[in-house]
Amino acid sequence: MDPVKYRAWVFARQGLQDRRYPTARQALAGSGWQRSVGGVSPYLGIRARSGESRERIDALAVELQLFELPSARGCTYVVPADHFALGLAVGRRFGSTTERATARKLGVEDAEVDALKEAVVAALAAGPLSPADLKTVLGDKMRNLGEEGKKKGMITTLPLALGLLQTEGRIRRKPTNGRLDTQRYNYERWDPPLGRLPCDEEAATELARLYFAWAGAATLKEFREFSAFAAKV
Repeated sequence: MDPVKYRAWVFARQGLQDRRYPTARQALAGSGWQRSVGGVSPYLGIRARSGESRERIDALAVELQLFELPSARGCTYVVPADHFALGLAVGRRFGSTTERATARKLGVEDAEVDALKEAVVAALAAGPLSPADLKTVLGDKMRNLGEEGKKKGMITTLPLALGLLQTEGRIRRKPTNGRLDTQRYNYERWDPPLGRLPCDEEAATELARLYFAWAGAATLKEFREFSAFAAKV
């Protein structure tokens, strides 16, 4: 296929030619999740497809019409409410395996992590807390992993517990200023109406269905790069 024609076709299919999506939520569901790394990319991507302003997108996040969640590859994406359960399910395998494996190598037993998770949930019962406040409240329930932990990118056990709780949909990371382009967060308890989180196989199948619908034309290699699924999956 002529590369110029192909790019024009993808441009139109993504809704960039005519801003075909009436709302930001529909843009995310119809053209794909927006990668979020504390920058303005989600605002630009959504506005290009729906025309909605930053203020409106922030309001939709407050209303939980869309939100930033750990999802594909364990990375954070802005996803629509329709896909909250799927996003958490496809991110679950990364948070629950890689990070736990690192913790075990540092001598942290699963039971210790599970106890810390429950302590975090209990600490958040009174309202949102910053990571610094959580450390104060949790005290010795959280363990410092010293120089060896620093080398492996896990200074304390708290980030592991927070990450696992997020992928389980029990807590959420909330921007302190209500904007998606910040890197300062509080954590709060969350009980979204997710229903049953799909199993790994169901989630992988649904993510593939969505990805190829979003992309229009893509290779299996490109899907693997997006999803980080192994060849066997």
